[in-house]
Amino acid sequence: MNPIRVGIIGLSTGGGWAAMAHLPYLQKSTKYNITGVCNSSGKKGKEAIDQYGLKSAKAFDNIKSMCASQEIDLVVCAVAVFSHYELIKPVIEAGKDVYVEWPLCATAEQAEEIQQLAQDKGVRTIVGLQGCVSHVQTTLEDIILSNRIGTPLVTQIFGSACTGETGTRLVERYRYFKDRAIEGASGQVMLSIYVGHTFEPLTRLMGQPSQVSAQLMTTWPEVNIITPDNMILESGIEKTADDYVTLQGTLTSGVKYLYSMRGGDAFDEGEGLVWDIIGDKGQIRLTGSSIMLNLGAPDYKIRVKDYKSGHIEVAKLHDSLDLPLAAQNIGSLYEKFADGKVVPTFEDAVRRHHFLDAMFLSASKGGTQEKVTGH
Repeated sequence: MNPIRVGIIGLSTGGGWAAMAHLPYLQKSTKYNITGVCNSSGKKGKEAIDQYGLKSAKAFDNIKSMCASQEIDLVVCAVAVFSHYELIKPVIEAGKDVYVEWPLCATAEQAEEIQQLAQDKGVRTIVGLQGCVSHVQTTLEDIILSNRIGTPLVTQIFGSACTGETGTRLVERYRYFKDRAIEGASGQVMLSIYVGHTFEPLTRLMGQPSQVSAQLMTTWPEVNIITPDNMILESGIEKTADDYVTLQGTLTSGVKYLYSMRGGDAFDEGEGLVWDIIGDKGQIRLTGSSIMLNLGAPDYKIRVKDYKSGHIEVAKLHDSLDLPLAAQNIGSLYEKFADGKVVPTFEDAVRRHHFLDAMFLSASKGGTQEKVTGH
């Protein structure tokens, strides 16, 4: 089968997510070939092509010309969410398959429109909720399907994001993470990104949330704006965005859930996540350095307890791809897409947007229980 020809929007010479998480797989795989790069100018596109050695790629200076190319099958959008709608709409209208980083759009309404357009045009879609295809996730799926813990009854997640963006250090390129409200976006962008990524794996295992009660707060009201190499540019900048969230409710399966994420570092190394899945025959506990299953961590451990015997067994994790940590789950998404297997799509993204809208509504009303639409 011929390689899938990829055009990337937002491959920066200054590093960034596309270079860190997408290139390691795409440059190694025989299933894909990077044939286009679209940056803010043709010159910047050519600089990226030269820097990363993309010999088969052409630089495009606008989306329209990239969409018109007969040498591109899949367009990857790896820029900040504020541009997603305007960038990916012409891609879909041109009939190209498309991969968009999470969040899909700045609002649920935009996401619904884009999802419907993709359905009407018959294009294949991927949304970057890659935590739900991780080797940790597939291990959990197998344990649950084996009936070792019986019927899941309750699940609870407690964790720390362990990223500077949610604590007191904010890299300049993510300055907007400090703001509770941003024009044109619904909800809080930083929380939308982090909660969307870290809640999606739970829903894949045990069902979509039908209701949510939410409490949010800002624990770090001031941040330092820093350079990528940790030099302080500005100090004591006000942060209005919330960095602590607790959620509880019921899934469509009847399972009760409790979720708590806080910004900043964990108490100690390796203590960034405790995820329990409690069944009527046994229990699963996943632990590791970070709640950010989309990014991964090198020390995740899964233990399974049998209530009858009291025995606790350490489960063998499935193999991950032989790639840098940030690229492993992204690589799995690409693998599944190339092989025609199930990946998170725009339809899944719309569900997550509706959940976030209900979460923010609940929090604004003091933690009231709100129904989640579109589950």
